[in-house]
Amino acid sequence: MENEVHVDEKWFFVCCDGESHAPASDEIPPERAVKHKSHIAKVMFLCAQARPRKLTNNTWWDGKIGIWPIGHCRRAERGSVNRPRGTLLFEPETTDMDKHRSMMIGDVLPAILNEFPHIECNRFAKIIMQQDGAPAHVNPGDHERMETLTEMGLDEKTRLVTQPANSPDLNVNDLGFFNALQSMCHCTTPSNELELVEMAEQTCQDHLCNKINRVWVTLQTAFNNVLDNFGGNQHKMTPMGKEKLEKQGRLPRVVEVNPIVR
Repeated sequence: MENEVHVDEKWFFVCCDGESHAPASDEIPPERAVKHKSHIAKVMFLCAQARPRKLTNNTWWDGKIGIWPIGHCRRAERGSVNRPRGTLLFEPETTDMDKHRSMMIGDVLPAILNEFPHIECNRFAKIIMQQDGAPAHVNPGDHERMETLTEMGLDEKTRLVTQPANSPDLNVNDLGFFNALQSMCHCTTPSNELELVEMAEQTCQDHLCNKINRVWVTLQTAFNNVLDNFGGNQHKMTPMGKEKLEKQGRLPRVVEVNPIVR
C-alpha cells in the first residue's frame, strides 16, 4: 500500500444538530444560531493522503498530501449588522466532473509530486490514486485528463483507479481520518465558513503521524473482515488494540492476510 494515495471528499459542518458542550466552570459556552438546521454552514473538502513511513534518513513522513476546500473567497459587496462591507467571505461550490477533474490535475497531482518523498516515489513503477465511484468523479480513462497527464509527462507514472460499485468503502479517509478531523474542528467552535476552512486545514496539519498510521493498519483489518464476509457490506471490524500495541512497540506494519484466500 506504500504506492497508494487515497482521495475522497467530505462535508465539514460548523456545528451539528443537537450537539452539546461541557464547558468548564469559568468558560462561556459558544452561542451559534441558524435559521434552520438545513442552513448550517458547511464546506466540502477534497483530501488526499498516503501511508506514513520511515525514510532512509531515519525521519518519518506523515503521508499527508493535502486538503483543499471546494469553493472560493470573495469580498462582501454590502454591509450588514453581522459584517461590514468588504469582509472576506468563503462561498462553497458544488462538485461536478469538471470541477473534480480540475482539482485532481491542478491540486492533487502537483501536491503528490511535491509532498511524496522523491526517494520513495522512485521505488514504484506507478503511484496509484484511489477514489470511490461517486458520479461526480472523473473516469480513469477520461480523454482530457489523459491529455493533460501526457503533457505533464505523468501518464506512465500515475494511475487512477475507482472502487467497484456497491463495494465496501475501503478508503482511509472514510475509515477514520475524516472523523478525527471533524472532532478536532468541533473543539475549535468555528462560527462561519472561512473559520471552518482555517480550522480544517490547521487540524489536518496538526494530526499526529502515528494516528494516521493506525488508520492504515485498520484498513488492512477491514480487508480481512470483508474476506470473512465473502465480500459483503455487512462485515464487522475486529478490534486490535492498536494503541496498546503501539506503546509496546508491537504494532504490525503488515497485518497477516486472512487464510481464507490462501
